[in-house]
Amino acid sequence: MSGPHVTRRGFLSGVGLGIAGVVVAACSSQPATPTQAPAAAQPTTAAAPTAAPAATTAPAVAQPTTAAAAQATTAPAGQGVPSGGQTVSGSLVWLVRADVVENNGQEKIYMPMLQQQYPQLKVDRVVVPQNVPGNYNAKILTLAAAKQGLDLWGFGQNYMDFWARNMPQNLNSYISADKWDIANYFLPGLSDIYKIHGNHYGLPQDTCYGSPGVYNKDMFDKAGLPAPAVDYNDTSWTMEKMLGYAQKLASNVGTPDATFGVDIGLQQQTDLSFLWGDTSWMPEHYTNFIAPKSNFNNPANVAGHQFIHDMMYKQKVHPDPSALQGLNALGDAFHTGKVGMTFNGGWIYWTMRNITSFKLGYIALPYAKTDKAVNYDDQWIMARWSNNKDGVWAVMRTLCSVEGATRYSQLSGSPPTPREATAPWLKQVSNFTGQSVDDLDKVTSGAIVAKRTQESPDHLFIQWPKISTTYTNKISELWNDPNATADKVIPDVAAALDTVIAQIYSQFNGQLPTD
Repeated sequence: MSGPHVTRRGFLSGVGLGIAGVVVAACSSQPATPTQAPAAAQPTTAAAPTAAPAATTAPAVAQPTTAAAAQATTAPAGQGVPSGGQTVSGSLVWLVRADVVENNGQEKIYMPMLQQQYPQLKVDRVVVPQNVPGNYNAKILTLAAAKQGLDLWGFGQNYMDFWARNMPQNLNSYISADKWDIANYFLPGLSDIYKIHGNHYGLPQDTCYGSPGVYNKDMFDKAGLPAPAVDYNDTSWTMEKMLGYAQKLASNVGTPDATFGVDIGLQQQTDLSFLWGDTSWMPEHYTNFIAPKSNFNNPANVAGHQFIHDMMYKQKVHPDPSALQGLNALGDAFHTGKVGMTFNGGWIYWTMRNITSFKLGYIALPYAKTDKAVNYDDQWIMARWSNNKDGVWAVMRTLCSVEGATRYSQLSGSPPTPREATAPWLKQVSNFTGQSVDDLDKVTSGAIVAKRTQESPDHLFIQWPKISTTYTNKISELWNDPNATADKVIPDVAAALDTVIAQIYSQFNGQLPTD
């Protein structure tokens, strides 16, 4: 899920408690404002955490047929909830982060469901403020060190770092006992994201459907431009074609009335290499979650970064860091109506749903040499040290139920993970944008076929925040200087990254868990 502020995974990406400890109580569902982008986990020092886990590249995710999506408006109640739940009792602590929509969904959907299904179970929902970046992750680690006050958590974290610390409970016995076919229950591939050495350490919480785009229909109509492509198989939708559109949309750049054609908010340290035909990282990073070095200094990375730099300072269709800061000071760059297109993580499906001042639509990521990009899939995790694991499992099943996921996705706009909850969500997005369910199916399912998707390093690479922070600090030399060139800056960025990556590798090599 998302955090309370937009996390740009590119050139601007850069501990109190609130306790809602209650026996879950019933209340009604109400609409809420959309959540924002996933908050990155903060740098941590992990305890020594050995063998090479299985690769976690996100497989293709199939979508329901257009007919099914158009017809479905509700989901069968209780699917995914284990039988015999009325006997679950005791208490547990569910840690969540402070977020308007997430907390609203918890209070108005999930907590009442838990009260109804498990009246003898006391769920203490602890809400962690995010006024300081990293508060939530820091609280998780603090409670994990004490092995108390934490039974269940999720939300956009560095999941392999948790595994390296032996924090998550192996869920295999629970899945087997329920005879639950999670591979076919959840969207294809999602149940394998947090599967290591054959062991499941989480249940799919949400998916972002890759790194799509959204466009301002009003700006396109005014410029006399056709709608961008929604079909990832449309190879005419290239970066060059997108640039041509952006040039016709941009105006008055350098003045307070400036409009920009495009804002590329991707995870640039990873996506630009992918898009231009290579990878920034070594294969071991995706199989072992550590590697001795990067592959950052490659021609594809140079070409991708230079393309963005040229759009800022040569074609002047993309906001530079200063202009973007000004736009974001008004709330969010795309929300201002001054940006024609933006490409980012799939949280744009819910962060844009409160826009009423102009019409918008969702579009495919343009093709450079490939159209591959990262995907973001979050997990629910049971604490290994929990004293009420049966209670935690019951809550996890409810959180992942078709009924709960459907109701939450319709409240928040966040894509659900159970297959049977997908069609109602697509229909709701269709009603908002005016796009057909068939077109939206192409945008969503097309983004995450195997050749186009890779689970994000911020979920997979151990101590990713150290890597990401190093990139952000060093790449500013390129983004902030109109005269800089990628071929001069990228080697220095790569050298800095390799130093940090080698340190992480030295710390963890031979020390990772074997289960």
